[in-house]
Amino acid sequence: MRGEQGGRGVPLTARAQYWLWRAATAIVTRLPLGVSYRVAWVVGSSGYYLWPGGRRSMHRNFRRVLPRASPAQIRRVARRSMVNYCCYLADFIRFPALSPEQLSHVFGSHSSFADLDHALRDGKGAVIACMHFGNWDLAAGATAARGYPVTVVAESFADPRLDRLVAGARERLGMRVIKLERTGPSLVRALHRNGLLALLVDRPVPGEGVRVRFFGEEVEVPAGPARIALRTGARVVAAGFPRTAAGRMEVDTMTDFEIAVTTGQPEEDVRNLTQAIMDAHERFIRQYPDQWYMFREMWPRRR
Repeated sequence: MRGEQGGRGVPLTARAQYWLWRAATAIVTRLPLGVSYRVAWVVGSSGYYLWPGGRRSMHRNFRRVLPRASPAQIRRVARRSMVNYCCYLADFIRFPALSPEQLSHVFGSHSSFADLDHALRDGKGAVIACMHFGNWDLAAGATAARGYPVTVVAESFADPRLDRLVAGARERLGMRVIKLERTGPSLVRALHRNGLLALLVDRPVPGEGVRVRFFGEEVEVPAGPARIALRTGARVVAAGFPRTAAGRMEVDTMTDFEIAVTTGQPEEDVRNLTQAIMDAHERFIRQYPDQWYMFREMWPRRR
């Protein structure tokens, strides 16, 4: 335990992530909100130019998303994506200190909650299929603050100290956190009592997921959201939460509550349901391409 607390045995890059997070937290929590966003702009712009591998991956991704854009436009969108991601991180650092009342007001529009209540009327819960887009954590925290039971599935960090900090921030907002490597029956239990289960669907999983088309090209994405929904009878909701107010901790909601596919053929249903989820997110990303944070290649390159 002492070694874990001190970071012994943890790779150097993971330990660096932990100390960078501690430094960012110390800085951001002492700055006014507007100033923290300006710092995020500087850090994001610098990161774009200093990370050649991530920059190349973003350019390839956005060329697929914006096929008619010029190289200069692709570069601008990719740089703004990195800046917006840093703004998301600044919000993440800040929002554990927000009260439930403050969190409940981060949505620019509240109409989706009426749709969500309607989707939950059968009592089987809902699978919320999200992407690394906008500010999904802020939206989840605000939803939990309004009294909805929210469970999120998250990847673990290599440094357990950073893992505890990030998971603890989410739990303080009222979310239940399940680690990706420890899901199993926990996913089904999360939907009991009409709960919400939030899953990210834009993590490429070659050989482990389901093949669908995304921006006109085949890609393999997790089948988990579709499988768990078909197994439990839960509703599926594709959701995105773009940051639409410059200088304010506020998000809008983009949702598709009309996703329902049933043919009686399990694998066909999984593929069709996953395709419907990706189609909805394709519409969201087309509207706000610079708020999609995909820093590794989404589409495999043809050899």
